[in-house]
Amino acid sequence: MTNMRAHRWLAAATGGLLLVAACSASSDVSEVASNASTDGGTASPPSTAAPAAVDGSTPITAPDPNGLPSISEPDPEILIGTLSNGLRYMIRTNDNPGGRVEMRLAIDAGSALENDTQDGGAHFLEHMLFNGTEQFPENELVAVLRSFGAGFGADINAYTSYDETVYQLTMPADDQEVVDTGLDVLDQWLSAATIAQDQVEAERGIVLDEWRGSESGSSGRIFDVVEQLFLANTPYEGRDPIGNEEAISSMNSEPLRGFYDDWYRPDNAAVIVVGDVDPKRIEQGIIERFEPRSARSSSPERPELIVEPSAEVQVAIHPDVDVAEGFAAITLPLASDTTGSVEQQTQRAILDAIAFDIIGTRLSEDAQRGEAPYDDASVSSSSIVRGLDAPEIVVSADGVDLEAATQAVFDEYERVRRFGFSEAEVDRAVSSVRSSAQAGYDGRDSRQDAAFADSYVMHVLEDQPVPTATASYDLINVILDRATPETVAYTFVERLANAGPHVLVVVPDSEAADLPDPSVFAAQATGVRDRQLDARAATAGIEGDLMERPDPVAELSVQPLSDGLGVGFIDPQVLEFENGVEVSLNVTDIVEGNVAFEARSPGGLAVLVDADVPAADAAGYVVSSSGVAEYDGIELDGYLDDKSVEISMSIDAFTEGFSGFSSTSDLEVLFQLIHLLMTEPRVDPVSVEAYLDDELRYAADPSLDAGYAEAVALLDARYDDPRFRFPTVDSLATIQAADIERVVRDRFGDASDFSFAFSGDFDIDEVTELARSYFGTLPATGRIEDIVVLEPPPPEGIVVDQATAGDGAQANVSFLFTEPASPDRRDDVAAAVVQEVVTARLTDTIREQLGESYSPYSSVQVTAGMLPYAETYISISTGTELVDDVSSAVLAQLADLRTSGPTLTEFSAATTTVGQRLDLYSNPQINDEVLKVLVDPDGNPSLQPYENQLMILSDLDPPAIDQYLLEWLPPDQYIEIRVLPR
Repeated sequence: MTNMRAHRWLAAATGGLLLVAACSASSDVSEVASNASTDGGTASPPSTAAPAAVDGSTPITAPDPNGLPSISEPDPEILIGTLSNGLRYMIRTNDNPGGRVEMRLAIDAGSALENDTQDGGAHFLEHMLFNGTEQFPENELVAVLRSFGAGFGADINAYTSYDETVYQLTMPADDQEVVDTGLDVLDQWLSAATIAQDQVEAERGIVLDEWRGSESGSSGRIFDVVEQLFLANTPYEGRDPIGNEEAISSMNSEPLRGFYDDWYRPDNAAVIVVGDVDPKRIEQGIIERFEPRSARSSSPERPELIVEPSAEVQVAIHPDVDVAEGFAAITLPLASDTTGSVEQQTQRAILDAIAFDIIGTRLSEDAQRGEAPYDDASVSSSSIVRGLDAPEIVVSADGVDLEAATQAVFDEYERVRRFGFSEAEVDRAVSSVRSSAQAGYDGRDSRQDAAFADSYVMHVLEDQPVPTATASYDLINVILDRATPETVAYTFVERLANAGPHVLVVVPDSEAADLPDPSVFAAQATGVRDRQLDARAATAGIEGDLMERPDPVAELSVQPLSDGLGVGFIDPQVLEFENGVEVSLNVTDIVEGNVAFEARSPGGLAVLVDADVPAADAAGYVVSSSGVAEYDGIELDGYLDDKSVEISMSIDAFTEGFSGFSSTSDLEVLFQLIHLLMTEPRVDPVSVEAYLDDELRYAADPSLDAGYAEAVALLDARYDDPRFRFPTVDSLATIQAADIERVVRDRFGDASDFSFAFSGDFDIDEVTELARSYFGTLPATGRIEDIVVLEPPPPEGIVVDQATAGDGAQANVSFLFTEPASPDRRDDVAAAVVQEVVTARLTDTIREQLGESYSPYSSVQVTAGMLPYAETYISISTGTELVDDVSSAVLAQLADLRTSGPTLTEFSAATTTVGQRLDLYSNPQINDEVLKVLVDPDGNPSLQPYENQLMILSDLDPPAIDQYLLEWLPPDQYIEIRVLPR
């Protein structure tokens, strides 16, 4: 369960705005200035005249709305219907991942439909539907969900936004009784919630903890400013989905019942089922359950929620003590475009996105060159409700530079108005969109149940089309074929002419004095037409391939890594080359048109002297953003724009390596990148500075973010070795570009003991040829590093430490138990069961019985090597006054598990959930298991135990889990970290 308003904002906010998600708490005053009324008077709204010629010679042209391929017809594979009471349903059979069913109950009502007595009620009601229905009283529903392996907890089963509430279930399809129970649950949610007063009172603490997590930190405070900036004077104003502390603390059943009866009714809801099912049987089940249902109130008409963004300049300034770096979002908001056909709307949306992509690329490349007054720039969106279309450019900068940073964005907007886009820019952006569309089309037959289900939710709630993959692909390609510099410029200039720029400026509290008056930012928007600006100079891109394909070197041998008797699509073939390189090739159709990749070599930080650890920590970020060979990062990004390739580099405690993916058609580009990163890496000084700028802020003040502060305290308590700790101010001060390059060339320049793994949709003969050319030719000295993978022992006894972070109201208690384990796969499977047992127990006690935490969390992992540890991590958020109680309650429950073990119900639910999880496979997971065998044979001698995990699970009985709990959760050996607000 989650309040989606912050989620949507943060999920959309890339680049600088992701810092919001990482920051915690404080209370500060927001300065909001509308129309810049100081000195400059009222800022005039932008002209609404039709767009004129861009520069007097190059006209801008409206896109042709005629002859677009239709996407209006639903995919015929969907069984769509409407019951006599108005309930809509959509059903589709699908076999990806196979053996599963996704169910959704979509309610077309969110917090915007609350009345003044129901503040926060839509979201609170979402919680209450898990606390009792007529068929499943009180917490019986949670037990039912667990019984068939469905997850329960934060963000898993439901979300509430301003506009809607959506409930979701995932369950196995092989038991029809389970599937029928899933339909029962949806029916009960819609029509039979009990909403008992005692349950409402018990739930207050849980919702309050969620409120503390989402509202009392800097991200919540920033979003409050965003809401005011975009939603003032609209039906959404004051309807924050999570509500407020006072409303939550005093919530009663009556307003919840009122909201439920008004809006949870068949004609305002839809049921969606996708998976390994018989659609006709599911349809009959829906008819039997939902047809008799009717409205329970006067059925008020759903009001039309209209958002008309101000056509005048709006500026909001927010200083915050918990923001690490300032940023500004310069938004051009309009009411959502509903004119014309859905095909015409799609055309305008794609051209609009292309325009912002080009602007974002221009500004980002300026930052990469070190020629901008900001650190980075990205495209984002503040479209936080249905009726709002609010694309934006976000730039991050120190407070003293934010005025220049926002001016740079306004200048670029104006530059487009005057000079338009070049053909090369449009071609690059179009190629990127076309590549994404191609990847989606190539993978159409392996589209997952959840992806279909979520798209159908958007159809029933927002009338988004649900065409066939071919129809969608055809429309996108026609739109892209028609796109020209003139039509792309038209869409942007039209937006610029009609939108009042909305400027959000967020700055660390300590830098607030560096900001000018809000009127200065408003004057930038209104005065930009008077500025002297030059057209962008053309830039050349990479022509042809990144490198010539080297002459192939034949492999010495090809050996199967599996006996082929286990999981059908796990059959890796390992090529061994004379230079020592091993390459595993495993062909699957898990995701069609896509290949996952990973590489490892033993060594890592363990073989470096302490002085080189900081440079090694920086290597992944710096090298990955610096380009390769003679191509800098900007040139490489441009080359990769129309390719579906992603790769990252890392140096970990005991290994170094790469990970990433590629479309099947771009595999050779991936091989070229790997080859060049190992033979001709680059270290760009601008990338070094960017890394240091990011890291130093948190190293200097971990209390900026509660999660970061907890991690620092936990790692410092657990380890006395820089290889396992976060960077410090002193360690960061030692980093030099030359040291990074030296470490990278040492760790990656000798391929002698590198192992590569590829799993996905490819032709094994073609990829073998690529391996011969790009991997068989890698330089190698024959160096073999025999690394003992052994983490340092944990500290003796009980270690309790406390950290402070943020100025919000939320605290956190975490525990780390580190005990010896064995490399036997049985321990890994048992760890998964123990994790489910501990999580369920803490959810049932700390969350449900004590009502003190929104999201108890636990993780149990067995480390690598011949002598691994079982690491059990537990984290629980709560109120500051409840820290002692929560700590004691956790330890008491762990003591009970040690003494009595889990109940049979807990054991059964845990093994069912783990069984469902183990029965799902992914290409990255397969690569990981292959590399464990190739790189860590002491801890993983073969693939067979991995392939037999379900059999191992079936052999685990309650006494075995009792023993693991006893050994892995000792009462006298653990670390406890408490994080409190400042």
